[in-house]
Amino acid sequence: MPTRTDGTSVLGPSRDHRPMAAVHVLIPTHTTRHLEACLAAMACQESAPDSVVVTCDVEDGGIPGLVDRVWPQVRGAIARRSGKTPPTLRLVMRQHAGEARLNQVRNNGLRALIESGAAARDLVVVIDGDMVLAPGAIASHRALASAGADVIVPFRVNLSEEQTARVSAGAFLVEPPSWPAELTLSAESRGVLARRDRRYRRQLMTRRFAPILTKPHKPKLLGGHHAVRLGLLSEINGYDEQYVGYGYDDDDLARRLHGVKGSRWRVAVLDIPAFHLWHPSRAPVRPTEAPGFARFSAPGAPIRCERGLVAPTEQATPRIRVVGS
Repeated sequence: MPTRTDGTSVLGPSRDHRPMAAVHVLIPTHTTRHLEACLAAMACQESAPDSVVVTCDVEDGGIPGLVDRVWPQVRGAIARRSGKTPPTLRLVMRQHAGEARLNQVRNNGLRALIESGAAARDLVVVIDGDMVLAPGAIASHRALASAGADVIVPFRVNLSEEQTARVSAGAFLVEPPSWPAELTLSAESRGVLARRDRRYRRQLMTRRFAPILTKPHKPKLLGGHHAVRLGLLSEINGYDEQYVGYGYDDDDLARRLHGVKGSRWRVAVLDIPAFHLWHPSRAPVRPTEAPGFARFSAPGAPIRCERGLVAPTEQATPRIRVVGS
């Protein structure tokens, strides 16, 4: 990524509120589990993303074969349904570093986007490879960003193991698409999201008028589904690559983004549904046992992290390949 002599990005202004140039979906993953459903559901978006990046924490693991098989089908479905040129997908691969480095994997995807010509005003929607976005999700993200949002705070609905087993990726690609009943908001789920939505809006209002009364990372961002303007991510040097293992990397991101004066946040917990497909959890029993707890709790963390988009931690050089162009 191009940099100035002082090491900072030359991407450009971080908060440019001209009409949106593009919406990019960034999908970090280390496994093929649920990735097919995550990608196939892109064919059902009312407004397709302008590009997709799948960025991986493994050299292979079957991911390239899956992407090469599924993405042409997704592109075909998008072209038939919209009549528009479907998005390309950039696949970013690197050797596993011996420990989970999710933030570095996210930054690898951001660097690939920047190198491809993505603009500072573009929106990056980050979802995990085990997430399925509701059909109107990208359109809603695009509308909020076009209205001036720099950071969008959605959330997710957790599916059970039984519900997840009934979700078939093939259902998203047939004509007409068959949207699974499991991927709709029940009255119970809608109530849970509505309460969280109200809480986050209160926290955002408190931060605006009495910031001392709220925690510096609230309202928080969900790592598996959030959206930030690319220039703003560049301004804080992306994701902090000194977080390794599970936990607190997303709270760190929220805290640093909240620290940027003038950034515009929009809460959309109820407005932009996403569905998390079940898998065994890696979360520790107690949050304080998470590897990132000590780093997050240390005082004096800067808004712009030391190791991120610029000055990344050491790794094998990632390989980037375009699928569908």
